[in-house]
Amino acid sequence: MRRLGGWLRVALIDLRGGARRFVILVACLALGVAAIGTVSAVRSSVEAAIEGDARLLLGGDLELRSLRSDIGEEVVTALDRLGPVSREVNLNAQAAANGKTAFLSLRAVTSAYPLVGQVGLAAGSPRGNISDLLANQNGRFGLLLSHQAALRLDADVGATVRVGTLDVELRGIIEALPDQATAGFQLGAPALISSAALAPAGLREEGVLSQFRYKVLLPDGNFEAARGALENAFPNEDWQVRSPREATATISRFIGVFGNFLLLVSLSSMVVGGLGAANAVAAYIGERQGAIATMRSLGAKGSRILFHFLVQIALLSLVAIAIGLALVAAASLVLLPLLSSLIGIDLPPTLDFQAMLAAAAIGLVTALTFSWIPLLQARSIRPAQLFRAGSSSAMERLAWRRLAAPSAIGPLLLGLAALFGLTLLIANDARLVAIYFAATLVALALLRLSAGLLLYGLSNAPVPRLRLLRLAVSAIIRPSAPTTTVLVSMGMGLSLLLLIVTTQSNINDQIATQVSDGAPDFVVLDMDRDTTGALEALVAGSRQVTTLTTNPMLRGVITEINGAPAPSSEDVPRGLADLFRGDTALTWSSEVPPGTVLEEGKWWPADYSGDPLVSLSTDMRDGLQLALGDTITLTIAGRPLTMTVASFRTIDWRSPTFNFRIIVSPGVVESAPQSYFGTITTSPGAAASVEAGLIAALPNLTFVPVGEALARVQSVFDGLVDAIAAVSATAVISGVLVLAGALSVGRHQREADAVVMKVMGARRGFVLRAFLVEYALLGVIAALLSAAIALAGSWAASSFLLDIPFAVQALQIVSLAGAIVIVTMATAAATTWSAMSARPAERLREDG
Repeated sequence: MRRLGGWLRVALIDLRGGARRFVILVACLALGVAAIGTVSAVRSSVEAAIEGDARLLLGGDLELRSLRSDIGEEVVTALDRLGPVSREVNLNAQAAANGKTAFLSLRAVTSAYPLVGQVGLAAGSPRGNISDLLANQNGRFGLLLSHQAALRLDADVGATVRVGTLDVELRGIIEALPDQATAGFQLGAPALISSAALAPAGLREEGVLSQFRYKVLLPDGNFEAARGALENAFPNEDWQVRSPREATATISRFIGVFGNFLLLVSLSSMVVGGLGAANAVAAYIGERQGAIATMRSLGAKGSRILFHFLVQIALLSLVAIAIGLALVAAASLVLLPLLSSLIGIDLPPTLDFQAMLAAAAIGLVTALTFSWIPLLQARSIRPAQLFRAGSSSAMERLAWRRLAAPSAIGPLLLGLAALFGLTLLIANDARLVAIYFAATLVALALLRLSAGLLLYGLSNAPVPRLRLLRLAVSAIIRPSAPTTTVLVSMGMGLSLLLLIVTTQSNINDQIATQVSDGAPDFVVLDMDRDTTGALEALVAGSRQVTTLTTNPMLRGVITEINGAPAPSSEDVPRGLADLFRGDTALTWSSEVPPGTVLEEGKWWPADYSGDPLVSLSTDMRDGLQLALGDTITLTIAGRPLTMTVASFRTIDWRSPTFNFRIIVSPGVVESAPQSYFGTITTSPGAAASVEAGLIAALPNLTFVPVGEALARVQSVFDGLVDAIAAVSATAVISGVLVLAGALSVGRHQREADAVVMKVMGARRGFVLRAFLVEYALLGVIAALLSAAIALAGSWAASSFLLDIPFAVQALQIVSLAGAIVIVTMATAAATTWSAMSARPAERLREDG
């Protein structure tokens, strides 16, 4: 024990003079710990809030939800017997004020709303009970709008806003709704109105896009008993009953998936930081070869050398981890309140010590694992090193046979296994973690192989005629050059950055061109026959409308397939599950719809009047194993209808036109209850005028301004990408630090090169240009390798995960590649600046 204490004391004393050489190691590890800890802590806080506030997020202990049509009085009576009930009708509507319009996701609520929690109102809004703010006062109902809708209407509290055919008073600006998180994604801006105002406003409660929610407070909190009673009393009703846990399951699943993705991005930052730690340790040990050889000559064994440097690395890693955890604490306390306002969930600023501990463990294991190879090299240094002259600080590479020895490979494999286990502990997805580790190892192997092939190619290429280029190439391919280290280290960080940027560009291009360019200006929703006729008459007299299309839509329940009972939603592929949850949408058409691609079979004649036929989507064919000539039975308006499959169609769900999986032949369903959807395209610059005309002439018409809807989708996507980019930035910063650490490995060699060039008569400017050319060449090679890996990853993500076309963003990649070259040159020049001022006499005296 005394001997061990003496070793420890010597290691700490020796570290006092060399700690500054580990700045890069500390910085890389601190960034990695901060990234992993922050993402893990924020995700854990959100999941804990969802778990603890599920009742608040749902707005009650039980929710009964019905689509399109309201429930019967007997069901309402049964709910009243369970406990206090709040009724909501969710529908879309247009609002107008000051000559401007806004598309609303309108909630019509009763006086009991909210059963749980409170509606947060902005400063300047009247305080009081929500039912009083929405009630009819002096002949006017009240309205509560979100900030977004109020800004779009240029309306302040007290202003008159027209909703449908009714003028209402804006009585408050919504800051937060307690149950907004479980409402799902909404195209319109949130708004609250009294349910008593719907009829005077001419707004139909029931419709294709209407949703009825009944929320109940259960005195005993026994949800299962309440659900069982409802289902036993009304076994054939087409509504859904959800518990708080079920209502928040979708949010939890999204948070889990997105959080795991960010964790893996953060882990990439740690991997890059681990490479930086390895470079820093290699540079430090390379400079201490003489001291190590002296220790060996005095009798120190390999284990003594290993312990000496292992203690130093562990201590510095703990310092880095402490810095990283401080950053985690600060980031958590700042981000949680900001995120709370964005997602509508109360997130008090707290610290997640379990997440912080996991991040610290990952940081320590990463540092020790990635430093193991340089430590083995330190252990292999012999006393004979004292008698070797020269200025190179590069260490001899370990033979593969020595690396494969159990004492060498065992701790390395143990460290990787520990990293896998710790990552699995915070990610909770073994398949995802396994894929990530495999992909990381493949990327590292590809970078290492590519670097080796490039060096081999440069070594066998003709000698360049330009002197500066010749010097740069020789410096890159010399045995002691850190070229491979630089390329592998930089390649990981830059590949991640380019992958994210390229994928984001492809998604933006998909939204901006393939969707936006072909999209109509307005989508008209849920029209009856009379409204459809009125709209057609209005459009016929307008020169500003270029096209109007209308499509009938019916609802039906799939009851049989080939004479057998239809499967349940749990027994079909996930993408088809909605078809078997109650009724589903379908349409009829005598002609082939525009843009339809028939993959199998043929369309019926325009004047067809035979037995019922149906055209299905190819995903129904594949998921249900259907073939031409099979039969499918739907119950439409209480009448079973058996149809023969005549064709299968490929559906592009990104198309701006309406798509139906089920299209029926004419002559069968035209008389059934149906609604109409439509699209309106206007002449350039006329959208605002047409929108105002539609609201004035048809105030009850529900239509979506497509540009506004796409902007909301884009804003959600941009928010996700910004979060990914913020986390990825740590990997990029780590990459720059890694570059500095990798180049510092060869700092002494560069000083020696500068001395030789000066002795041979080169001026300072020539030496500087020679180094800059070398750095530029390294940057170009790193950019090429990173771009190749990033493009391959982006193509795979676009083709297999996102199912969008892949396009090479040439200008963007070239711009980033140029930036990479500049950063490489600047970082390398700053790292090796001392080589420029090395004096030949002093250097030669030192080596002699």
